[in-house]
Amino acid sequence: MILLGYRDHNVHELVCHEIAKRAGYYDCLGIEVEAVPGSGHPEAALSAGLGGSLVEALRGQRQWKVALVHTLHPLFWIWTPQAGKQSAGPTVVAGHPEGSIVNAFTQRALSARQAGDEASTVRHFPAGSVGDHQRLEALRSGAVDAAVLGSAFAPSALSRHGLTKRLFFGAVLKFPTAGIAVDVERISLDDPAVQKIVAAQTAAMSNVKSRDPVALDAVASLLHDSNRTDAQRLLADYLSPQYGPDPHDVQATGAEALEWLAGALHTGGHTATDFYEAVR
Repeated sequence: MILLGYRDHNVHELVCHEIAKRAGYYDCLGIEVEAVPGSGHPEAALSAGLGGSLVEALRGQRQWKVALVHTLHPLFWIWTPQAGKQSAGPTVVAGHPEGSIVNAFTQRALSARQAGDEASTVRHFPAGSVGDHQRLEALRSGAVDAAVLGSAFAPSALSRHGLTKRLFFGAVLKFPTAGIAVDVERISLDDPAVQKIVAAQTAAMSNVKSRDPVALDAVASLLHDSNRTDAQRLLADYLSPQYGPDPHDVQATGAEALEWLAGALHTGGHTATDFYEAVR
């Protein structure tokens, strides 16, 4: 059994793994892969969350290297109440933990949008599904003015429940997001099991791009509080158009991402210069 750690239980992190299971790609290749929360399973040699893996690599905590990139568009959004219900003055945003990749995304997106305006305040909530529900509840209760949510919730479902989509991170920044990172201290990039998982999830990316029924089933199974139509919209509007990037684009975007994140975290980028090197 090979453990694949995820950062947050988001669709964009887990959809290719879920498809590989449902379509029998893992079985055909003779491998068993289980997705587990990475924070609770430090022994997991693979990671589905590439941003969080780069954070750990830059800090010298783990020796992650990327074997596969699913998308270059971070699937996170800033949501607010219905138009006309926002409070006056600086916005309080329900965000992710300080030092996390999503917090770095949030700060970058807010700074790009607020040139000349009074800066927003970010309140930090836990990562994962627990944090997602806390951020959503804080927004609905009026404790905050906006919330950063990932793909665990379908945008169409949140809109139906009266929230307004203010910003899609994937429209304002590019960053290699979701895929397979390998801790090379635990397993080699060239290990046959790793290569088989890469092959299985590469096939799954094709299912996402072509919106195959197995991809829709996978998306629907991973969403919170959403119906099949919501899953279809998420697949058609955000996943299918953006999955399966060209390796040359990964290299170019990855180099920019590494330089930016090293600066944002105040770490030396030299600790992870070969983070994306294996993506060809």
